[in-house]
Amino acid sequence: MKAFKMMKELFGGFDEVGATSVDCKNFRRGINLFIREYDAEMVVELLMNKQEYINGFSCDYFANDDGNLSGLFWADEVAKHNYLSFGDVISFYATFRSNKYKMVFVPFARIDTHHRSVTLAAALLSNETAKSYGWLLRAFKKAFGHEPMVVVTNQDPAMKIDVEKEFSNSRHRLCM
Repeated sequence: MKAFKMMKELFGGFDEVGATSVDCKNFRRGINLFIREYDAEMVVELLMNKQEYINGFSCDYFANDDGNLSGLFWADEVAKHNYLSFGDVISFYATFRSNKYKMVFVPFARIDTHHRSVTLAAALLSNETAKSYGWLLRAFKKAFGHEPMVVVTNQDPAMKIDVEKEFSNSRHRLCM
């Protein structure tokens, strides 16, 4: 409706738009039906293009045997600069599956010198298994070049296994 009202203003009235509000709603429904089938592919393509054309942007993804997106990781140049400045101790954790795809959001964060949380990277995972966390930590190391001195996580057993395996030179601590 907002787009239809804006078109009314641009064209000089409802009669001049050339479509009804129902036409606009139907068009939007059609676009959403199309996107729903290809939304993961579109996001991956967008991030891969950013990686190709934007210096300092990193992303990685993996799919399961059925071809469904299982993991998506990304970090930009600002995040990499923050990691160089404040990356001696990082934390990461998995959120609840609160999005429509039931994927967990995994932010990597650090506290800066002003006691503010700084995001270093982010990821989406379809499950919280050792395989998924192993892939995620390898993607982190690939993007940032080295592992942190200390990693703080929650008490997820899969995280514990993979932090010790993939970040073997880091100290692993559990948050309270």
